[in-house]
Amino acid sequence: MNKNNHVNNKLLLSVLLLIAYTSFATADITDVIDKSYDFNSDGRISLSNINGNVTITACDCKQVHLIATVTASDQKTRDRINVDISASQSRLSVKTKYKKKDRDYHNRNNHSNVVYQLSVPNNVELDQIELVNGNLTISNITGKLDADLVNGDLKSDGMTSDTEVSLVNGDMQITFENLRNTSKIKLNSVNGDIIVNLPSDAGVKVSADTVSGKISNDFGLTVKEGHYVGSDMRGVIGDGTVQLTMENVNGQIKLKSL
Repeated sequence: MNKNNHVNNKLLLSVLLLIAYTSFATADITDVIDKSYDFNSDGRISLSNINGNVTITACDCKQVHLIATVTASDQKTRDRINVDISASQSRLSVKTKYKKKDRDYHNRNNHSNVVYQLSVPNNVELDQIELVNGNLTISNITGKLDADLVNGDLKSDGMTSDTEVSLVNGDMQITFENLRNTSKIKLNSVNGDIIVNLPSDAGVKVSADTVSGKISNDFGLTVKEGHYVGSDMRGVIGDGTVQLTMENVNGQIKLKSL
């Protein structure tokens, strides 16, 4: 082997070792927490998360199945994260908590998130679902919903009960299968669209306002445009037994018929 080939081989080996070290150093740490709890069909669930999506799906079951996937950039970051679970047969509380950083830990590239997947009895009450950064997806839950999101989208279908949602940055799309167990729906947004799908035979008293954004509907209600900004819509659909209030700052409001 001549001298040039020897140098080239050493250089190639150094590059490969550097790539391997970099890949190892930057590989995320992932932990999966998998829990099941016996649960009443009308129990109450609360969940608080800082970074990560949450998916809640109804099942024909008498249990809550919870999967929390914790991802962190390194072990020190992972050690700061605690998934706090308090469970009984009628109440489940889940909170993502972060310990304070050590003073000598200054890794600016650290990152983490916790992704939750829950399978729950379909009539549970989703009470105080609070997300800072992450999307909330709900499928076929017929119980009440109370949710607050800062940055993220909300999508829910199959709703039949009282619903209150507050969202800062993101879109919400909510579909009501029927309104038999519903007396009020209250939806607030700052930046993003509000889309509500109602049964064609819904009985609703509607109040909708925007500061900057259009309002439209499939039910023949009159929309008034502001002289300078905003729009509003007032009216009654059917017997008007359900109070529907929608307020938006920057974004559209769309009331659709199924």
